[in-house]
Amino acid sequence: ITSSSRRHIKMASETKIREEKEEEKESSLVSTKVPKARFIEDVEKYMREENRENAFEPVMRDLQARYEQMKNLERVTQNEKIRLTRKIPEIEKNLEALNALDANHTRRQEEEEEKTTTTTKLKYQLGEASIYAKADIEDPSKVFLWLGANVMLEYPLAEAKQLLETNLENCKKSLIATDGDLAFIKDNATIQEVNLARVYNWDVKRRMEGVLKKDEPRDVAGIER
Repeated sequence: ITSSSRRHIKMASETKIREEKEEEKESSLVSTKVPKARFIEDVEKYMREENRENAFEPVMRDLQARYEQMKNLERVTQNEKIRLTRKIPEIEKNLEALNALDANHTRRQEEEEEKTTTTTKLKYQLGEASIYAKADIEDPSKVFLWLGANVMLEYPLAEAKQLLETNLENCKKSLIATDGDLAFIKDNATIQEVNLARVYNWDVKRRMEGVLKKDEPRDVAGIER
């Protein structure tokens, strides 16, 4: 790979890392951007405000839209939690392999001083299938890491370990923040669902009272008894 190609690869990888950090930052700010749902304690008072009692259907559509917004946010945040939950064990597994390579590299250096050398034996996965092949590595001093966007970059063992440890720490922080966001969104969704039911029941009660009032018995002169 030419030096120019390496620069382009490095720029692409740095851009990808910045985008991932922005996404993690965005997901951790959900609870600060989404306004807390207002629980309607007094439905009668709420419906009298701004003449809502004469606009029941628009009020229900508005409450339904807010509820659906919360459920959509819940799905997105839940998917983000699943992604982080899967990503953390992968990074930990890679760190474990990297530590083994680092130990073998250190042993290799000691053997060179003693003028006795051995190879590092390992198994690597072939694609996404559960098929592994054996390999002998003379001096595992460098590794290639996938950075996303079909970008793979070569790192010395120490730099690769530092990068993975940083990514692991960021993922754990993002998972904690995502858990908080998910709890906040679920609470909001529950409040909106309860509001929907309370306003709907208010309308049912109002309609029933109207029907009963019409069915009240009257005397001959049409005066209510």
